[in-house]
Amino acid sequence: MNPIWTHYCANQMQTWLEWLNTVHINSYLELTERFIVTHPFFVPNSSNFTDTQQGLFDRLVMDKEFISSLSDKGLSIWANSNFVDFIACLEPYGSRYPDIRRLTNFMNLHLEWFTRVYQFFRADMILELREEGRNL
Repeated sequence: MNPIWTHYCANQMQTWLEWLNTVHINSYLELTERFIVTHPFFVPNSSNFTDTQQGLFDRLVMDKEFISSLSDKGLSIWANSNFVDFIACLEPYGSRYPDIRRLTNFMNLHLEWFTRVYQFFRADMILELREEGRNL
C-alpha cells in the first residue's frame, strides 16, 4: 500500500467518521451519483476545491495542508500515486465501518470519474507546489 495514503487515511479517519455520522450517507451518495451522471466530463478548476463546497471528493482527498506538509520524497510518492492507491488504503477500514465500505464501493463504481477528477487536482497541486519552490 502507498505509505502516504496509508498515513493520510489513518490520520483523517476520525474526522471522516464524525462527518459520516452527520450525513445520511445513502442520500449523499445518491446526490453525488446524480452529479456524476449529469456531469460525466466534469473538469475541475481551483474554484471547485474551496472549503465552502466540501463535496465528497473535496472532503476525502484534497487536503492541501497535508500535501504541503510532506517531505520532498513524500511529495514524489504522492505525485506518482493514483486514485486506486487511495481507495486501497481506505478499503481495510470498510470491514469495521460500513459507511467507509459504502464510500469505497461507490468510488470503485465510478472509478473513471474519480480518477479523472483526481488527476486534475493532482496536476494543479503539483503546479502550485512547484511555484512555491518545492522539488517535484
